[in-house]
Amino acid sequence: MPDKLDWLNKHFVLLKHKTVQETADASRYKIPFEQRDLAKQNPLAEDYIKALAQNGSYPEASEFLAYDIHKRALAWWAYCCVLSLQKELMLAPHEPRDISDIGVRKKPEIPDWAKMPEEPPEDYTSDPEYIRLQHTIGKLKMDTEQLIQKLPPGIWEQHLAIRKRLFGEFKKVVGMDPEELLTYAKEQIEVISAKQEESEAQAPIYKMKEELEAKIEKIRQGTIARIKEALPKKSPAELREQTENAMDAIYACITAPTEKNAADCLNAGNACQETPEGLAAFISFWCYGNLTPNLDNVVKTPPELAPAGMKGLLLKCALAPGGTRNFKERTRLYFDIGKEVAFGHNNWAEFMKNEEAPHRRLALGEFDGYLGDRIPAEPAEVPAGEPLPSEKPAAPEPPKFERFKG
Repeated sequence: MPDKLDWLNKHFVLLKHKTVQETADASRYKIPFEQRDLAKQNPLAEDYIKALAQNGSYPEASEFLAYDIHKRALAWWAYCCVLSLQKELMLAPHEPRDISDIGVRKKPEIPDWAKMPEEPPEDYTSDPEYIRLQHTIGKLKMDTEQLIQKLPPGIWEQHLAIRKRLFGEFKKVVGMDPEELLTYAKEQIEVISAKQEESEAQAPIYKMKEELEAKIEKIRQGTIARIKEALPKKSPAELREQTENAMDAIYACITAPTEKNAADCLNAGNACQETPEGLAAFISFWCYGNLTPNLDNVVKTPPELAPAGMKGLLLKCALAPGGTRNFKERTRLYFDIGKEVAFGHNNWAEFMKNEEAPHRRLALGEFDGYLGDRIPAEPAEVPAGEPLPSEKPAAPEPPKFERFKG
């Protein structure tokens, strides 16, 4: 829960309506079902926003603020949020994924800590168990030789002769003596294993598997080709030019809300409507208040159109890939930007003295949409020796500006 001192001596000076109900009636704001009790407990608009923020409901607080803030301030808020996202992407750009990778079956990457250590080539000569077995075999051979030497003369020679004659008879019947038969059996086992693997590879079920995988890959390639044909064919350079034009149009319309600048926002938004910059350009156009600029007839913009667009823009910016912040951090930041805009601290007046707009000076490390700690805050308590609040000079009034027609 944010510290209540953050709200001390700060007021929403740029709200259009005093109460929540007035906002709902005039701006067609629909109170969320989950927040109805909170709205009844805090009927004043300012108290309702504070209560939502203190509950951590920053998206809901931003939505209500968008419906109640002055339209020109709303356009500036949208501009600042996009500016903040641009700064994030400048620090940590998003690497777009190649659409050709969609549907590719990839082996899961095993982290290094989970990988089994690679076993070195087998070296039995240094294995203690191997050494022990060799020693045992050597001892058995020596013991056998000693036992053979203790046999009566002629017994061992008679054994060898019988063994040779027996192996010969066995070979006449089987075709191989026992030792040759064991060697042949070992070779046949290896041959049979190899043939079994080859036959399994040629089995119908394996052939069906290969055919099915080939069909799936063909369908995948066809789908990717159709998606690429449907997607807008914009190069990064073209998209960068369009988004810069959109930001130029937004800033121009905020600082000088004229028919031409409003029409430029509409045209710039249509050129890159899939981007946050394009949506922000639409919001600035809707905030102007006339849906038919440069024409004789004035068609007023529905009061809920720009706030609804702002709600979508905040979600689009919060979900944007890349950057240095996560979704939750961005929703909190965008509300804080809107709060300082509604307080009257964050406005375009101080930037109009520069030859270039803030989005053109973003790489210089200057204003990125959020003032934050750069806003001087009054202390909660007056230190000793300081003048009382009543003796202090009056706080500067919020900037006066030409309002949109809306």
